Amino acid sequence: MTSTDNPRERLLEAAGEIFAEKGFKGATVREIIDRAGVNIAAVNYYFRDKERLYIEAVKHGACVEADEQLGWPAGTPPAVKLADFIRFHVIRLLAPDKPAWHARLIMRELMQPSAACTELVRDYIEPKSHILGGILEELLPPETSRQQQFLTACSIMGQILFYCTHKPIVLLLLGDRDQPYRDTAALAEHITGFTLRALGIAEHGQRRAAARSRGVAT
Repeated sequence: MTSTDNPRERLLEAAGEIFAEKGFKGATVREIIDRAGVNIAAVNYYFRDKERLYIEAVKHGACVEADEQLGWPAGTPPAVKLADFIRFHVIRLLAPDKPAWHARLIMRELMQPSAACTELVRDYIEPKSHILGGILEELLPPETSRQQQFLTACSIMGQILFYCTHKPIVLLLLGDRDQPYRDTAALAEHITGFTLRALGIAEHGQRRAAARSRGVAT
C-alpha cells in the first residue's frame, strides 16, 4: 500500500486492495481501517459509509480523480489525435508503478456492476468516449454510420484493454519476453498502426501519427 500522511489516500489504497481481494460484501470496514491505520471516524468523515468508500475506491483505481485532459491545437490531423489517444491510455493502464489492485478491482466491478459502475461511466468512460468518437468522426468517411463509428471505437479500446486485463496470459505466452510491458510506447505505436491500416488510412498518415505519439517532429 502507498505510504502517505493523507488519511483519505490511505483509506482509498487500503480499501482498493481489500475490495479487489474480497469484493464489496466480503470486505469489512474494520479490516480496511486497520490496514489504513486510521479509525472509524475517518471513514465517516471522508466517505460517509462503506458503499461510498467502495465507489470512490473504484474511481480511484481508474484514476478518475487526477485525470489529465486530452486536447489538441486546431488543425491537428485526426490520425495524430488517434495516436495520442491510444498512447495516453496504453501508458496510463500499463504504467509499471500502477498497483495491481487497480485492474483487479475494475474487472470485479465490471463483472458485478454496482452504483460504482454508473459513476465510472459518467465521470471517466463517457467523456473519453466522446473524445474518441470525435476523432473517428474526422477520420472515417462521412457516410460512416453512428453504429459503425461506435463499434470501431469499441474495437480500438478492446485492443488497449486486452493488454491490461489479460496481462497474466500474455506473459505466460511470451515467457520471459515481456517487451510489450517494458516498452509501452512501442505497444501504443503497434495498436495505432494496426488500427489505421484496418481503417485504410494512408501509410504516410501512419508514420506521422506514430512519430507524433513518440514526440518526434514530422
